[in-house]
Amino acid sequence: MANVIVIGAGLAGLASAVRLAKLGHQVTICEQDEHLGGVLGRVEADGFSWDAGAASTTLPAALRDLFRKSGRPIESLVQLDPVTEPRRHMFADGSVLDLPVSDRGAQEEAWTGLAGAAVAEQWTALVDKYGDTWQILRKTSLEPPLEDKLPIKTVRALKPWQSLEKVAQRELTDERARAVLRHFAAQGGSDATLTPGYVGVWSYLERTFGRWTIAGGFGALADALAKRADERKITVRTSAEVAAISTAAGAVTGVRLADGTELPADIVVSDIDPRVLYESLIEDPVAKKVRKKIRSTHQAQAAYVVHLGLKEPVPELPFETVLHGTPTVVVRTGGTAPAGHQAWSVLVHGYPTDDVLDLLVARGLHVRESVVSRQTSPSWWAGVAWEGYKTARRRASNVSPVKGLYCVGAGAHPGSGVPATTLGAAIVADAIGKA
Repeated sequence: MANVIVIGAGLAGLASAVRLAKLGHQVTICEQDEHLGGVLGRVEADGFSWDAGAASTTLPAALRDLFRKSGRPIESLVQLDPVTEPRRHMFADGSVLDLPVSDRGAQEEAWTGLAGAAVAEQWTALVDKYGDTWQILRKTSLEPPLEDKLPIKTVRALKPWQSLEKVAQRELTDERARAVLRHFAAQGGSDATLTPGYVGVWSYLERTFGRWTIAGGFGALADALAKRADERKITVRTSAEVAAISTAAGAVTGVRLADGTELPADIVVSDIDPRVLYESLIEDPVAKKVRKKIRSTHQAQAAYVVHLGLKEPVPELPFETVLHGTPTVVVRTGGTAPAGHQAWSVLVHGYPTDDVLDLLVARGLHVRESVVSRQTSPSWWAGVAWEGYKTARRRASNVSPVKGLYCVGAGAHPGSGVPATTLGAAIVADAIGKA
């Protein structure tokens, strides 16, 4: 049995902790804030409630596996519900596309109605082709640690040097279809011209596995993981900022908290920004090379999020609406509200030069006079921005060169988002193994 300290109680940190506790390790979580879950939380005000961060996910199997491998199935604590409404796309030319998330035939029909049979066939063929990409990424990158060098056959199949923008220009003739594909880069805080084309695989994952939310909002996922941590007898220390990781001969020996408390550890799992980890918390010479690599990365741009409480009547929108343009604006309607009201979350992907309400009005959503509550989510660590395909190897590896140190979360392999960070926690748990 190893003495494990997990730094940070975001999704990846909590997922790592409960998996490792189930494997028989003694686990302590050190979280600098007063609550667990990171951005998996709620914003509550004036009788409204909104998800602070993520509100849905694809690859529900990643969450189901997390709960199954840490104890009872996820349904014992929260309910995963499919998002059945199409995602609405509103374009600058005034056209609107209601694109079903998880139905190949319905997607083709929607594109046919908007742009004609030729564009529908192009979109369907492209998403079909991403099925092969998924199988490659799943086996080489998303489920195992990233290999030092992929086989040349795999590299040729992935074509990592081709950007998402280049794929959009080559495979799609309609600018609106290109905008929908680019959105898979924008929602991660990156530029489509610098994002590898294989990132479009998320279009296949959504169409194949659907998109899922949680009854009561994604804040309920944080509550469920906190309860699972309690079931697994994990020690949770909140308001416990880690000031340093202690090492000896290239291996971790513990952590020192900001209040001077020393906690011994055989293993440390970090769920914080790797740049903070390697620049400020660890000084061991073994980390010199990886520190230089991490310095070459830049933070992805987190969405600017404003939560609106609206008095009806307001425009009827589905669970998620994408307002294409500069910047891209996403409206989510999954919050809870008093009778006669609605709760919207507005995410701005890009640098907002106008007020959120001005952006909404300019895109055709006239809700200014309906606002009765307005709240803002705090900024969060959004992971590493794509700056070409080599970015994948500049992210923090799950297994550090410092013995006993592991990295999970948005800044580590395999990336940001609920599915990726959950898969990263599984990689680390497998690497550490049973007690």
